[in-house]
Amino acid sequence: MSADSALRVLLVEDDPDEVSLLLRGLSQEGFLVSAVENARAALHRLSLEPVDALVCDLNLPGDLRGSDLLRHVRLRPEPIGFVMLTGERDVATAVRAVKDGADEYLLKPSLPSQVAEAIHAAVRGRRKIAEQEERARRAEDAAFLAHYRTVRALVNSLETKDLYTRDHSRKVARYTVLMARELGMAPQRLRELRIAALLHDIGKIGVPLSILHKDGPLTDEEWEVIKRHTVDGAHIVGPLTQFLPEVREVVRHEHERWDGRGYPDGLAGTDIPLGSRLIMIADTYDAVCSDRAYRKARSRDTAIEIIRQGAGTQFDPHLVPVFLRTVHLFPDPAAERADVAPTPRLEDAAEAHGLA
Repeated sequence: MSADSALRVLLVEDDPDEVSLLLRGLSQEGFLVSAVENARAALHRLSLEPVDALVCDLNLPGDLRGSDLLRHVRLRPEPIGFVMLTGERDVATAVRAVKDGADEYLLKPSLPSQVAEAIHAAVRGRRKIAEQEERARRAEDAAFLAHYRTVRALVNSLETKDLYTRDHSRKVARYTVLMARELGMAPQRLRELRIAALLHDIGKIGVPLSILHKDGPLTDEEWEVIKRHTVDGAHIVGPLTQFLPEVREVVRHEHERWDGRGYPDGLAGTDIPLGSRLIMIADTYDAVCSDRAYRKARSRDTAIEIIRQGAGTQFDPHLVPVFLRTVHLFPDPAAERADVAPTPRLEDAAEAHGLA
């Protein structure tokens, strides 16, 4: 084995004789070996340099045992092999170590050749698990994209018949993410929320154009058709739930009101998903600032005042201040109306998911 391909092994052992024996023997077996005497030192070493495998005594000095170090190692993303050494001839101890994630369990004293064999097996096993997880992730990504392309095709169809929905969804997604960032939302949730906002009106694919573009007030029957779009949208995005657990509920409830007078389920307060509450604010802001079939766009200041006055009734009173802190980051709606709106790329949602 060449030096370039030699496995890097960290020996965690406080017995000088054992350290001397294994350092010499494992080096002769072709490993690049270094040693520390306790778990704290091992964690520090792991933070500084890559390691392929640890050979660790179960009973270490200090406040962390070998089993504690093992649990720390298994929280790391790298496929690190772990060989546990112990003088305890206890089956229960061995079983517990393996359950905690040890790849091999050897009784002391062990010959360097035995330890070397255990290291190779541990590293092969960890790398195989990592490869399987990567294949599973790629398969899951492919499945997500297959489902997403189906939904995207429906969105494209909706955008073709309703240009307002195209620009509106893009802007609502932008505003929603800006507010969510202000809240400190984690990146994965931001990606999921962005996709939900892009797809929040997908259920309108089933609403007739005569209702979507009606120049005047809707009848009760027409209003009931409109209100169905959240339920239909949740059904359409349902297959994405296995990859994006919150999307369906966020889409279903994006027209619920803080006071419980929204639809489709009359949820109130924090029973409404956080993403839905954010989208409700972004949706209203853009609707007020946009030309509609039945009225012209109103000013940014008017939209801000409507949302301010709706705190505690239509909108979450804790999120309205978040909106007020971030609205200055929203593009000027008057300037956007003056320009030709860019063609939206629904692939952005896949990119946001880290897949495109």
